Parts: sequence; structure tokens; C-alpha cells
Amino acid sequence: MSQQTGHYPTVGGMDLVTPAILRNPGAALGGVNYEPRKEGYTRIAGYERVDGRPLPSVASYWVLPFENGMTAITQGDTVTGGASGASGQALRDAILRQPRVLTLTTRAGNAFAAAMGNLTITAVLDQGGSYEEGTARGFVVLTSVDGQFTDGEALKVGGGTRATAADGATERGASNDSDDRAWLRAAIELQRAQIGAVPGDGPIRGIWGYAGALYAFRDNAGGAACIMHKATAGGWVAQSLGHRVKFTAGTGAIIEGQSVMGATSGASGVVTRVVVREGDWTGGNAAKGQLLFATVSGAFQNGENLQVGGSTKAVADGGSAAITLLPGGRFEFQNYNFTGLAGADRMYGCDGVNPAFEWDGSVFVPILTGMATDTPRHIAAHSNYLFLSFDASLQFSGLGDPYAWSVLTGAGELSIGQTIAGMIPGYAGTMPIWGRNRLAVLYGTVFSGSQADGDLKVITEEAGAIEWSVQAMAQPVWLDDRGVRNLASVQEFGDFQAGTLSRLIKPYLDGKRKAGATVVASLRVRDLNQWRLFWSDGTGLVMDLSSDGPAFMPLDLGRVVRCAASVEGADGAEQLYFGSDDGYVFRLDSGTSCDGQPLAGYVRLAFNHLGSPTLNKRFHKATVEVTAAPNTTLYASADFDYGNPDLPSAAEQSFDVAGRGGFWSEATWNEFYWSSPVEGVAEAYIDGSGVSISLAIGTEATYEDPHTIHGLTLHHSARGLRR
Repeated sequence: MSQQTGHYPTVGGMDLVTPAILRNPGAALGGVNYEPRKEGYTRIAGYERVDGRPLPSVASYWVLPFENGMTAITQGDTVTGGASGASGQALRDAILRQPRVLTLTTRAGNAFAAAMGNLTITAVLDQGGSYEEGTARGFVVLTSVDGQFTDGEALKVGGGTRATAADGATERGASNDSDDRAWLRAAIELQRAQIGAVPGDGPIRGIWGYAGALYAFRDNAGGAACIMHKATAGGWVAQSLGHRVKFTAGTGAIIEGQSVMGATSGASGVVTRVVVREGDWTGGNAAKGQLLFATVSGAFQNGENLQVGGSTKAVADGGSAAITLLPGGRFEFQNYNFTGLAGADRMYGCDGVNPAFEWDGSVFVPILTGMATDTPRHIAAHSNYLFLSFDASLQFSGLGDPYAWSVLTGAGELSIGQTIAGMIPGYAGTMPIWGRNRLAVLYGTVFSGSQADGDLKVITEEAGAIEWSVQAMAQPVWLDDRGVRNLASVQEFGDFQAGTLSRLIKPYLDGKRKAGATVVASLRVRDLNQWRLFWSDGTGLVMDLSSDGPAFMPLDLGRVVRCAASVEGADGAEQLYFGSDDGYVFRLDSGTSCDGQPLAGYVRLAFNHLGSPTLNKRFHKATVEVTAAPNTTLYASADFDYGNPDLPSAAEQSFDVAGRGGFWSEATWNEFYWSSPVEGVAEAYIDGSGVSISLAIGTEATYEDPHTIHGLTLHHSARGLRR
């Protein structure tokens, strides 16, 4: 019989529950490292290490021609332009120009050949010269170029002239594709090797972004303390947390910038922050709190008067000490503005083993609540209050003052009756609060005093959250023992109900629980409308919400994600980071590899009976519609008849895809490869029979951009009804 074709889009995500005969043929039976987007299955982007220096993926190379070479430029040399001041690092030894040779040979049959006989004349038209004679000509391949080299300037290494520039440097200036790939990849890997881990021992304890900067926390070598580091142009730099002295009996206001002296010790320091936890500096309500200093000269003593300009303002409640953090915590953060002034956001955090803190980029403020064990585990800023969780207790600061933790200043306490597992401030004007088996919602905006309108209401005792899984999507999303849930607003009641989203992957989640894998982190990806979850076994799960319903696919990054954060970069764009066991911080959805290692992925599509579940068919060819960069390599294999073990699978095949083209008038021209079709088409020939077919498509590459599988066309012919 003649061949027929059947086409279907490859969308829907993993479905392990629907009966095979009813399952969407575009759904997946399994896979890893493909995201189930609205437009199809997209191989995930890579991840790469960060420390504040340029990312490996932005590395490039430049070709700089030279002449009058006197001494060779070798790999690793820093080359500087004598006039321009431009500089770059030699990616490899300089390459001398190869001589061009012209050969002339007489041909029999002409008068000249008859007179001279057979004659060959060879002429060297161009030579690379020599370093010994100072005439070497060629080019050097540079990376990390800063500035613009100019024609005719001296090229220096270590202050000594090596050659003369014969032109400016050309970015990606290789003369062939092979050299271009090799030199670009060498530049990427050289840049990767220069990026370091956060100093210390053990895993990354926390990552966060504030005021355009990236911070990471890791225990120091030996594990005696936890150190806060900042990513800079020179790598990770430990941040000084300053010094402090607690005070009591404060009856005269101390102001930031004033110099405070100990009346007995003679110690002194300039105040960087005044923290009043109780009182208001009046005689009947003396202030208690702490004074913070960048540095202290000498050491303040317990009980001595603290003076400004010779006038006693307060009494030291203990000696002065450097601010340090105990090791072993797990950090959680939020940026918030308690002042109402533009640009006055500050960073707030806690880790379960130290007091909460505030950071403004230079001043670190321990937030002391007065708890005997002052080690909150979760933090949220909501309605101009700072909330901290201590097991089942939820405590909040005074209104507009994250330092005030006295009942007299408006602080208070709530409880949901279970250890708190997470909070989402600001959802529909409320704050949902999760316990392990309970969900409550805090309504209102004022939580203490005569104007209080706060109301903490338990919504359900059937939908608690697993810690570290809660994320603020359009509706909060989390994982519990019954699966992935969200919080849907029910308008007619003005209340909330919890819904389950993961019915189609319940066997997968059950398997994780039985294997003992625990949740270690989760992420909200705003740009893609995704929720990502990570387990202790190094695997993960992505839920995409860009389609009509949620779609799931597994992840495997090749390392355990110990903490993760979605932050806003200096340019306002979303940036995703995670920290792992080896002390490195990585940027997700960046680069093309697993930090230099191949990124492998596959998607196993559902068995498709092409509308005839009892008709035997011979399958001839599969045509896959793909948006991809040129020279993307995919692999395909097929199973038949719902995995019948008596039928052989089709042999694995590889095929190259050329894609990601664009019409001149409809696309940004420099983002496309014009020689490629608008949609790439990959074809794999199949030789197999059965009532149904399942195609697996996979990839493993280090330097390939992500691709998207949009649809599949199956070529088949009928073989008769199954009897």
C-alpha cells in the first residue's frame, strides 16, 4: 500500500497516568533536560560558574596581525599596545605567515619548451620572515581584549617590544570555521578556568542579589564561621561585618556618624548604625539596643558610660566585639524598603543558626528579637512589618521598624500550631503561611495596636508544604505529600482553596519519596513562567505554566543544588543562580554546557497509534520539526507496539539539523543564520512494525545552543488489522 503521513505537535509534558490508548501522542513517557514549553520541548540552557568576572559564555577571541617580529609571543603572554594601551592575552603561540609559492612549468609542444626542455620555475612571493632577523610576520590570537589596538603601534609583552601591529584586532577573525570553533572554545574554557569557588569549606549556604551585586555565604576553612562574600571583578571578596556594642539606659539620642567613646576604656569608634530594640531615649523609657561601627579603636567595656562629646548617652551592655556568623546555616532572604523613600531597599536574611540581619551594602546589622534562642529559620517582609519564624512561632516587628521587637513598639507574635515551612508575603494582599501539614493565610495590614485588623486563618489541614519548595508564582506553588499544589483564589467566597497540579506525574513523585530523595531548593523563573524543584539526589523537576495547563519534565544538572535564587541583575533582567557542594556558584540558563561538561538530554514521546489502535503498520520515516542552530546533532530511536519485547527497537540514528533562519523583514537579522531554513527539519529512516510507535529524541553536546522540537510527522503504511 502507499505510504501515509500523520503529523502531531510535540507538547504536553510527561504523562505517566493516562491509559496508553488515550494518551496525547505529543506527551512524554520520560526524559530529562527538556522543558515542556508551549511551543514544544526545548532542551534546557546550560549553566556556568560565576564569581563576578566575565562569564565563560561571553568570552571571545581576536586576531591581531603583526610584522617586524623580533621575539615570539607565546601562549599566556599579555600583549599591550604601546600607543593605544589596549591589551589582551595570547590564546596560543603566535602563528607566522606561511610562504605563498608560485610554480611555473613549461609544457611540451611550444617553442620555449623545445628550446629549453622541461623546466619548472618556483618563486616564493610572500614569506613569514624570521624572529632572528626581526622580520617575522603573522598573527596572534588574543582573548580578554580591552581597548582597540592600532595599526603600526608596538606590541609589547612585559614592557619589551615583540613586534609591530600590522592592523587592528578583528573579533572572531578566523579564516575558516574550524579555527573559529577551536579558538572560541579555547577562549571560553580559559575564562572558565579563571573563575573561582567561594573560599572556604563545605557547600554554599545561601545566594542572593542586592543592589545589582551578587552575594554568597559559605563556611570558612575549618568550619569555625560562615563568611559573606561579594562577587567582584576580581572574584569573590569577603565582606567585613564590622563591630558592635550593646547598650542600655539610653537617655540621650546617638546619631549615625557621631564618634562614641567609652568613659572608662577610652575605646572609640564612629557609629555606622544605631539600632533601638526597645524604648525611645527618654528618661521614663530608656532605649536599649546596639551601636554598630566599621572599626573600633580599643575595646569597649561592660558597664561603662558611652559618651558623645563628653556627654553620657547610654551604658555599655557587654564589651564590644567583631560581628561574626556561626557556621552550618541555610539562608533565606528578602529585599524590602521600610522607609518609603525611593532606592532605600535593604537586604534581610536569616539562616536558622544566627540572628536575622539587615545589609545595605556596607553596614551589617544583626536583628535582635530578645528570643532566648534568637535563630529564626524563615523570613518575610509584609505590610511594612518584618516577620521571623521560630518553629511554630511567627513573630513580627514594630510597624515600619525592623529593629523594634518590644510589645510597646508594636511587635507581636502569631502561631499556626506547626513548624513553619515557608511564607509568601504580598499575595493578593495577604501572606500565606505553610506548616508541614497545614496552610494558613494572614489577612489585614495592621497587626498590633488599636487599629489592628489582622486575622490569621487556617485554610486547610490537608495541604502543608515541604520546606524549600514554596515559590511565589502568579499563584503560590509548592510540593506536599500529595503532589505539586497551588493556591487558587475563589472569588465568590473571597477565600482560598488548594489545588493539585501533578496528577499526571504522580508515579514519578511517589518514586522520589520512596527513594528517600529530599527537597533541597526551588526556583521561580519569571521570564519563562516556570517553577523548578531540586532534590538531594541531584535531580530536579520543571513545571511550565505557559500553556493551558501545567506540564512537567525531569531535570538532571549533574550536581546537587544546595540553594538557589532568582534575582534582579544590575540591568533589571532576571538572573538565576544556584550553589553546590564544591563551593562554586553557578548561573543557570547561561552558556551551553554543564559548566564545561557535555549537557545530555532526551525526550521519550508517547506511543502513537495514529488513530488506528488495531491496525498493524510499517513505519518508514520520522520527520522532526526543530528550531535549532546550524549543525545541531540529535539522536533518535524508536520502539514499537507499546514496547512489545518481541519486536526489536529501531537502531539509534544521528542526524544534523540546520535551523533558526529568519525572513529579512520579520526578524532581527543579526540574530539569525540566513543560510538556514526558517524551521529546521530532521529526518530519520525507520524500519519497524506494530500498531504504535514511540520515538525517543536525544542530544549530548558541550557547545550547542538549545533547540526546540515542535512537531513530528510519521510516514507509515497499513499492514492489516491485528487479529
